[in-house]
Amino acid sequence: MFADTLLYNGQIVSMDPNQSQFSSILIKNGRIVGLGDQAESSPFIHPETKLIDLEGRTVLPGFIDAHQHMTYFGANLLNLECNHLSIADMVKAVEQRAAALDADEWIIGWGLNEALLEEKRLPEASDFAHIPNPVYIVRFCAHTAVINDKALAMAGVDNQTVEPRGGEIVRDSNGKATGVLKEKAMELVQQVIPSYSLEQIKQAILLADAYYIRQGITSVHEAGVGLYTNSLQEFRAFQELLLERRLNTRVYCMVLDTFFPELQAMQLTTGFGSERFKIGAVKMFADGTLTGGTAAIIGEYAEPLQGQGMLMHSDEEMEQKVLEAHKQGCQISIHAIGDRAIEQVISAYEKALSQHPRADSRHRIEHCKLSHPGITERMQRSGIIPVPQPAIYHQAGDVYNQILKPDILKDYCPLRSWLDAGLKPPGSSDCPIVSCSPLLGIYAAITRKTRSGETIVPEQSISLYEALQMYTSHGAYASFSEDELGTLELGKMADLVVLPKGFMDFSAEEIKNTEIEMTIINGKVCYEKKQGGPSDGNWSELGN
Repeated sequence: MFADTLLYNGQIVSMDPNQSQFSSILIKNGRIVGLGDQAESSPFIHPETKLIDLEGRTVLPGFIDAHQHMTYFGANLLNLECNHLSIADMVKAVEQRAAALDADEWIIGWGLNEALLEEKRLPEASDFAHIPNPVYIVRFCAHTAVINDKALAMAGVDNQTVEPRGGEIVRDSNGKATGVLKEKAMELVQQVIPSYSLEQIKQAILLADAYYIRQGITSVHEAGVGLYTNSLQEFRAFQELLLERRLNTRVYCMVLDTFFPELQAMQLTTGFGSERFKIGAVKMFADGTLTGGTAAIIGEYAEPLQGQGMLMHSDEEMEQKVLEAHKQGCQISIHAIGDRAIEQVISAYEKALSQHPRADSRHRIEHCKLSHPGITERMQRSGIIPVPQPAIYHQAGDVYNQILKPDILKDYCPLRSWLDAGLKPPGSSDCPIVSCSPLLGIYAAITRKTRSGETIVPEQSISLYEALQMYTSHGAYASFSEDELGTLELGKMADLVVLPKGFMDFSAEEIKNTEIEMTIINGKVCYEKKQGGPSDGNWSELGN
C-alpha cells in the first residue's frame, strides 16, 4: 500500500486520549493510515505520493465549529455591513446603497452594534426617514432589527399592531413604533422581504465555505437550516453543492423545529446522511439575548435594561416540543442563554428522558451562558452538552459587565467548572454574530479578556490544550462523530490544520494573531497561506 500524501518533519499533535505526538502522518483515500516518524513512513512512499515538508510546523485535527450559521454569514457578505462607529456613518452607507438601487429594492444590513456607536443608542426609523427604499438592519446578535417607515408600512406594522408572542415592537412614550423590533416581532417584516433564490443561497454558502477553510475550519454544525430564509431551500442548496462537489467543509445540519414535521413524515432522525453532510439535531429556541435584554434570567437586569427577559414558550409547550423530537430518536439543540431559560430546557429534557429513557441522547443547550452550579450538576447527570461561544466574551464582555449584576455575572459560561464536572463543551462561534476564527475563541477561553482588556470571571479560564479539545474532540463528540473526527488517529478522516512552528508554546496574544498555514479536508489541501506575505483569510476581528 502506498500513501497518497505524506506530511513529515513536523509536530503532529494528535489530541488523542494519550496526548500522543508524532513527526509524520500518512494519508490514503482521505483517511489517516500512518502516524510516526519519517523513517517509519518511507516504505509507503511512491513516486506519485504528495510530500509536504512541514519544516517544524504544528499539525492539529481540523477545527470544528459546533454552532454557526453558514447561510446567514454568507448572505451577510452579500449585504450591507453596518458595523459602524456612528449612526451618521451608518445612514451615509445606507444612502450610498440606495443611490445604486431602484426605490422598491430592499436594503438589508447587518452587524449593527450600538455599544460601538458614539450615540450609544440603537438607530430608529426616523434616522432613515429620507431613504426611499425599505431598510432592514439586523443587530449583531440577530435578535433585534431596525426598520424604516417604508419597510414598516409594507409589512403593515403600525401603532395598533399587536405584538406577537415572544416578540416586542419597541414604542416611544406616545405609543408610536420606533422601528426597533425584537425577537418574534422581526418576523412581521421578514415575511415581506423578497425570498432568496436557490442560486443566491448557494452563493452565500460557498462564500462562507471559502472563508471558513482560511480559518482552519473543516467541519461545522449548521445551527438551524431554514433559520435565515425560513424555507427548506437552504437544505436543497446544501444538497446541490454536495452533488456538484463544490463544498469543502463537512456539515452537521441541525433542522429548525419549524420543519420537524417534514422529518417526522419521512421518519428521518439524527445521523442520517453521509460523512460530508448529516442530519443533526432538531433546533429550538427558549429565549433571546443578554445584550438585547431578552434572555430569560432568574434575577433582574441592571440599568439601562430592565426586567428578566422573555421565555419563548410556556413550560408545557417546551416539554411537548422536546418530547416529540426525543421520541423520534432525534438529538435536540435548544438556544437557551439565561439561567431561567436553561432551567426550563433541562427540566424538559429530564422529563423526556424519564418518560422515554434513551442512552447517550447527547441533547444540547446552545449558548448556555448563565450556568450556576446547580445547572452544571443537572447537565452532568443527564448527559447534556453545553455549547458555548468563547469569542463572545471578547466582543460583548464589556456590555455584560454593565448589564449583569455581580451575583448573576459570576455564573457566566463556567468552562472550568464544566470541564471539572466531566462535561464536554464544544467550541463554536455563532458566526456571523462574532468572528468565526477558532483561534480568537481559543484566546478568549484562555484569557477571558474583553475588548477593553477587562476579564470576565477569570477563575473560569482554561488551558490551551483544553481549549483545543473544545474545537476538536469535543466538537466531534457533540455530533456523534468521535469515531471519525476530532483526533488524529489511524482510520479517522484526514482533516487537518497546519499552524506555525512552536504553536503549542505560543502566548495567548500570539495565538489570537496567528494565521492558518494550511487546511486539509479528506486528505486534500483546500487552503494554503500565500507565501511571502499575510494570508488573505485572517478575519479574526470580524464583527468586533
